[in-house]
Amino acid sequence: MRIRHDSKTSPIGVHLDRARQAWRGFAAQPGNTHIALAAALLLGLVLLVAVAGGSEVDSVSATRDQVTDTDRAVVVADEDTLPVTPAEPEASTGAIRSEAMQADTSATLMNSNRLAIILDDIGYSAEAGERAVKLPGAVTYAVLPFTPHGQALARMAHDAGKEVMLHAPMSNLAGMALGEGGLTLALPEEEFVRTLRAAIADIPHVVGVNNHTGSELTAAEQPMQWVMRELKAQGLFFVDSMTTGKSVAEKIAIDNQVPALKRHVFLDNEATPEAIDREFQRAVAIAQQLGFAVAIGHPYPETLDYLEQAITQLPAHSITLVPASALLRQP
Repeated sequence: MRIRHDSKTSPIGVHLDRARQAWRGFAAQPGNTHIALAAALLLGLVLLVAVAGGSEVDSVSATRDQVTDTDRAVVVADEDTLPVTPAEPEASTGAIRSEAMQADTSATLMNSNRLAIILDDIGYSAEAGERAVKLPGAVTYAVLPFTPHGQALARMAHDAGKEVMLHAPMSNLAGMALGEGGLTLALPEEEFVRTLRAAIADIPHVVGVNNHTGSELTAAEQPMQWVMRELKAQGLFFVDSMTTGKSVAEKIAIDNQVPALKRHVFLDNEATPEAIDREFQRAVAIAQQLGFAVAIGHPYPETLDYLEQAITQLPAHSITLVPASALLRQP
């Protein structure tokens, strides 16, 4: 760094002028020549030190300013969580800021209060199914395969802009009958996969699958591998109804790159208005706490009576009703 000294404005310049004037008077006197030469050499050394010292001070000062600006930027970013433009942006700054904006957007979506309601066992009753499809909002419908009204109700739901899933019957520990299309541990792989494919093909407009019963099958790793490989091949997602705490379905889905989700609340295990209300409020509380929740119910008269009113009140609780696919955990 070069430093200029103006004799009219710089303190060093003023002192130099005064020193030169005094020096001329001293050197002009007889007998002072040798002293003058020695003093001149000493003065030269002093000036060199002064100039070098001034340059170093300015350099340190400039460095301190840069550090202070950097620290200030860090403090602002920590306190306000706002992007701060650096004094000297690097080539990658745009990409970094873009990633930060995407993260903020993702965080906003994840923190919104969203609720998915899935109605299982669609297909046996036309009356109950039609009433269910007419519920307001983005309710999702899980349709049993090979049922008298399953295909028609699936088309009706799709035409209404609703999401349709296969409600795949899977073996359970209670020994409950599964009906046609049931998946059990006794089936060899080839027959198992063929049965699953037929069930998927039976329901039009299917975008995903969840389990009907399944407390036995969803806890068994090998058959769930077969399920998820087929869903992966067909581009379908999986919702684990969580009929057992030992289920491995969601984990195996993610391992096979199948988008997945699991239930939080059953609305109507006890199909009374009081019990349904209690479970619905629990689903709302979970959505408010986690940002999302999945509730599963059935087309029982009591459930439909309740949902016809409760769904319209969700916005008052800052809850948005969304299809199941909106909440999927991506692999």
